[in-house]
Amino acid sequence: MTADVSTPEDLVAAARSGEPVQDPQLDQVDLRGADLAGLVLRGGSLAGADLRGARLDRVRVAGTSLSGADLREADLTDAVLTGADLSGARFAGAILGDTRFDACRMIGVSLRGMRGLTASFVLTGCNLQVADLAEVNLRGLRIAECDLSEADLSGTDLRAVTFERCRLRGTVLRAARLEQADLRTSDLGEITPDTPRELRGAIVSPAQAAAVCAALGLTVLD
Repeated sequence: MTADVSTPEDLVAAARSGEPVQDPQLDQVDLRGADLAGLVLRGGSLAGADLRGARLDRVRVAGTSLSGADLREADLTDAVLTGADLSGARFAGAILGDTRFDACRMIGVSLRGMRGLTASFVLTGCNLQVADLAEVNLRGLRIAECDLSEADLSGTDLRAVTFERCRLRGTVLRAARLEQADLRTSDLGEITPDTPRELRGAIVSPAQAAAVCAALGLTVLD
């Protein structure tokens, strides 16, 4: 059984009752400070929703559009978002402890200024092209099968991060900390003479190391 939702009040009531919500159409809805803890949301659209300061801990969101949503200062502790469209969403000041994003569309999302990141924070199979992750603390995390092409990771703490089969083509890594970051299975895109400085301290594969040497004009002989 699913809840019949047509207003913000209906959505809050569904969260309180524990009834799942199917295919709501609440674009541009004002949910500032709303208590939606534990909400189960499937499909539909909350595109452009104002969720500033909302309680979204333990929510389960699958296939819902939250494109352009304002999630600043929202609490998404233990939330799981699967196949959601978060393109252009803003998370400044959001609490994302133990939050999981699986196969989400996150093109141009702004994750700058997140709070509460923990080692169990998960990004798997997400499209993060041109996303803003500048100066975010991602230390020790595992990021798997994500497309970070042209994303801004300048000044980001990437120490001991494991990038598994990710795309890092054109990714901005200026002043990022990459000590012990494992890049061996990832696509680094075009290797330039600036690459060694940008990847200082990272773990790379022999093939990646050879490409770096070639970019520097070095010849490696046995």
